Amino acid sequence: MSTSSAKPPRPRRKYDNRRRHADAEARQRRIVDAAAALFIEQGFGATSIDQIADTADLSPQSIYATYGSKAGVLARAIDVALVGDHDGIPVVDRAPGLADISAAVCAARFAAYAKFIRILNEGVAPLIRVMEQAASSDPALSELRSGLRVTQQADCRHWIDQLGSKALRPGLSAAHAVDVMSMVDSPYVYSLLTVDGSLTPDDYERWLAHALPHLLLKPELLSD
Repeated sequence: MSTSSAKPPRPRRKYDNRRRHADAEARQRRIVDAAAALFIEQGFGATSIDQIADTADLSPQSIYATYGSKAGVLARAIDVALVGDHDGIPVVDRAPGLADISAAVCAARFAAYAKFIRILNEGVAPLIRVMEQAASSDPALSELRSGLRVTQQADCRHWIDQLGSKALRPGLSAAHAVDVMSMVDSPYVYSLLTVDGSLTPDDYERWLAHALPHLLLKPELLSD
């Protein structure tokens, strides 16, 4: 009785999902970019998922599947504006440090920080304005606003901790310093001064670089 030798099994090809991930990321970028432009131009209430889908050349179902709701799309658009791209690097990891404050380096460090905040607010402030205008009528946006406020205060607390209590103005506690810093460099104040007011973004950057150290630091650390 003859037997035929069985062929060895062919090795299974490893599934390469890099292309699939790249396609998904490209769709997400199209959704976010289309939505951000529409939100800023028309407002949150006047923008529909169907409009976002048409602009992004995708189906409404794909947007719901990815972000769940229109508020979810706005939340992601704000996230992207905060990090400056789609990579998700936390703001606190990209800002210039404020440690080792001294009279010699104080002005330069706050100038670098002011430039960073100016660039950040140029990108995110228009979307924050959209969120603020619609938050009172949409519980999801109200929750988003609260979460962003908590995050911003945590970032400011990180930098105040770097400064240290010995650098703060007499009578200014760390908690109050966090409140001052989070208010002054907020997207709301940026919009108030540059959109509703007469300051240019360059004016705002110079104002912030001057205002923050004078509001936070003890006099002997100020350079002017």
